[in-house]
Amino acid sequence: MKKIIFSLAAVVAFFTADAQKLVTQKYPNGNKMAEGMMFGEESTTSDSKDVAARKSTSQFKDGKWLTWYENGNARSEEYYSNGTMIGNWKMLFENGQTEFEINFTTGKAVYFFKNGAKHSEGSIKNGMVTVGNWTGYYENGNKNYEGSYNEQGQKNGTWKWYDDKGNLTTEQTYTNGTLTNTKTITK
Repeated sequence: MKKIIFSLAAVVAFFTADAQKLVTQKYPNGNKMAEGMMFGEESTTSDSKDVAARKSTSQFKDGKWLTWYENGNARSEEYYSNGTMIGNWKMLFENGQTEFEINFTTGKAVYFFKNGAKHSEGSIKNGMVTVGNWTGYYENGNKNYEGSYNEQGQKNGTWKWYDDKGNLTTEQTYTNGTLTNTKTITK
């Protein structure tokens, strides 16, 4: 019986130490800055600097997180699973226009200018690392560039650059992030 009570007490202590907790961060004016669930061991005022540092690095976001600008306008909607970015993320400019949308399930990412025009699109993986083919645009909708990133997020292969009228101006070749050749296109 003593073993069962001791085991039960140990389980309760474990789950209490690493509990999930709703965290709300606020701006000095009192408006919310961020809100979401945090998982992990929380530091206390009696903890030494070393213990507090260890505890803070063992905490991670979990579930839905919302952020706001200081004026109270919505800024972002983010999702985490044990600290890993998951699901559909959306970030807004302060004017309410979408800044980017990222689907961490499919890897599809789209960024926008403040006026709502598409800025760039491609693939992204956890940790916000750009991978695969990417295309960038001018605010007028014409292509600005196209190229690929390797799995480490480094430019790789041929990148093409265009003027704002859509004319090819430059071709660059990269090998794992290192520029190896540039060719200027003349009309």
